[in-house]
Amino acid sequence: MSIGLQATFGLYLLVLVAIGLYFFLTEETKQLSDYMLAGRDVGTWPIAISEVSSVASGWTFFAWVGVGFAVGLSGLWFSLTMILLVVFMYRYVASPLRRHSEELGTITVTDHIAAYFEDDAIGPTIRLVVTFAVVTFMVSYIGAQIIAVGQAMDTGLGIDYTTAILVGGVAVGAYTMLGGFNASVWTDVFQGVLIFVAVLALPILMLAEIGGWSAFVSEANAANPDLLSMTAGDAGMALTIGVLAWITFAFGTIGQPHSLMRFQAIRSESIVSKASVIAVSFQSLRLTIPLFIGVAGRVLYSDIGNPENVAMTAIVDLFPPVVAGILLAAIVSAILSTSDSMLLVTSSDITRFYEERINPDASDTTLILLGRATVATVAVLGVALAWVRPGTIFDIIEFAYVGLGVTVGFPLLFILFWKRTTAEAVLAAVIIGMGVSIGNLWYLPEYFPLLPWPVTAATLVGVSLATAGSSTETEQTALDQ
Repeated sequence: MSIGLQATFGLYLLVLVAIGLYFFLTEETKQLSDYMLAGRDVGTWPIAISEVSSVASGWTFFAWVGVGFAVGLSGLWFSLTMILLVVFMYRYVASPLRRHSEELGTITVTDHIAAYFEDDAIGPTIRLVVTFAVVTFMVSYIGAQIIAVGQAMDTGLGIDYTTAILVGGVAVGAYTMLGGFNASVWTDVFQGVLIFVAVLALPILMLAEIGGWSAFVSEANAANPDLLSMTAGDAGMALTIGVLAWITFAFGTIGQPHSLMRFQAIRSESIVSKASVIAVSFQSLRLTIPLFIGVAGRVLYSDIGNPENVAMTAIVDLFPPVVAGILLAAIVSAILSTSDSMLLVTSSDITRFYEERINPDASDTTLILLGRATVATVAVLGVALAWVRPGTIFDIIEFAYVGLGVTVGFPLLFILFWKRTTAEAVLAAVIIGMGVSIGNLWYLPEYFPLLPWPVTAATLVGVSLATAGSSTETEQTALDQ
């Protein structure tokens, strides 16, 4: 393995930790909101690029490339749905969430949902249950990211997988623990630029290696005539179920706490529109091009053992060592940029639970120390999960993504847009949403994730209507437009 490639990658990791150290030494982090939300003063470009980077993850260059390799362009059903949902979230959710988050003094989505029902008798229980759901799905999600780090460094650098997950876990834990949200945002900006370069450069070289676009189409059709079709060769009921599975998977976009946290931190509602244009443009690239990388990988590496390693293998094969080191850093960027955001969200929710339910008199200094300790602890749990490797990156991320959408996204949208939503309905929805997500995956995996959404929606509507008269009125203003 090239010394130049390894040196370039090692330098990159040092830059990330240096960013965290810079904010640790230069920022006056005296309040919890400074550490968790950068004082709600993040500008247009940083918020947009970091929001995209925070959800890019190991999904983009591992799971999504693997999907392109296995089933081709049928994954575009997910991509198109998610792009529409991103537009919806910026257009209808970002501004009211930012506005009411500052009014209520909330710093995470869990915090926000709990604060909305603060004066209800079961408000504290809602905070406990939503925090539990977020931690459960986030630890799974973080584990998937560290698995991706391990695979990237193993395939691209020849570093033993166990050593790789330790190095990745320590790096992301260190700069997030030191710099908090500021470090997360600015490392995401740095990483987002590299992600953009990798997304554009890699498929160009892969196509050139194949012999151009016409040769690519011909070779892909020869490998499997369904690769360049959105039907994946299915028809009738099989096609319907397949399309619905992609679409309902994409619905998880509404409930990613690490993404929604960016809306709470944005400097002003007035810059949401500009940020949305940047975010949608970047999302469109990272949701579509990796599928083509996967299809090209099917042509170039048809006998590869793990399709999720196609991008890593192509980078090492097609680029000079130093460039390969930079682009490998870009791939790991996508992973770490999600991991740091997830660590921060999990830390924030646990810290706020401690402050609200265990020690209301805790000082900001104590809470920030607790937040940093939680980041370190969750990073260790993520490394442990990555060592166990309970499934593919795709499988783990799909489970966590849908689970967060159902248990966090649905309750948030209901309290934003339906004033009759009750505390009992939210509590029931989170519990049932978790249960159905796990049950659907365990007992009916061929229909995952079709079932959690209608069951959770029915729970929110049904329980709200049934308890509207008996539920204690919250003193908070309903979060509507």
